[in-house]
Amino acid sequence: MFIVIDNKEIQIPVLPSELTVELEGKNSKVEVLQLGEVNRLRKRGLKTISWDSFFPSYMAPYVVDFTGNALDIVMSIDKVMVEAKPIIFILLGNDLDINGWYSIESFSYSEKGGEPGDIYYTIKLTEWVDYSPSKLILKETKLTTPTQTTTKTTATASEPKRTGTPPKPKTYTVVKGDSLWAIAKKFYNDGNQYPKIYDANKEIIDKANKKYGNSKYTIYPGQVLTIP
Repeated sequence: MFIVIDNKEIQIPVLPSELTVELEGKNSKVEVLQLGEVNRLRKRGLKTISWDSFFPSYMAPYVVDFTGNALDIVMSIDKVMVEAKPIIFILLGNDLDINGWYSIESFSYSEKGGEPGDIYYTIKLTEWVDYSPSKLILKETKLTTPTQTTTKTTATASEPKRTGTPPKPKTYTVVKGDSLWAIAKKFYNDGNQYPKIYDANKEIIDKANKKYGNSKYTIYPGQVLTIP
């Protein structure tokens, strides 16, 4: 398990005994003449993930490769909540693989007597969807008729031009336990480059996630991805 805050990858040092995933339905019941009550199906709401664990002050057999500082992690989480920024949550190595953007919905922590330095916490994440607007380019076109000349304005979405020649694309077949983050780290040595892989394979990734109802960046074993 990892969380990524401001491009800093933090491994959860003590895996929780239980992790809860909640999917809220948005269906609505209505009365239809001659049929009675029916259920109108709608897309699900945002996924939430929550767990309880603790940040240890020292290494132990149950601690997963932790070389950080418990208080530093707490302060990083507090900072990202104050700045209202999303984080990346990654869960690898089982059938519940998750890799996507989340907001920290709630976070509480405490210390216990007799265990100095250990910080116990409860955290809840909510799926985050980027709703920022696309860049629009306005183009004016003059339309001339026998009696008048008018100007028509059209808007199209556009990305900035890129210089250089793109490298020949590679392909990669997804195996169990993979995530876009892990694949980006493998090919670019930088997990934050995973949106590049998603954009190059958006059609097949979105099609599978629409079918299974999973989050935007979820991938599945057997998918052949283009690595740009």
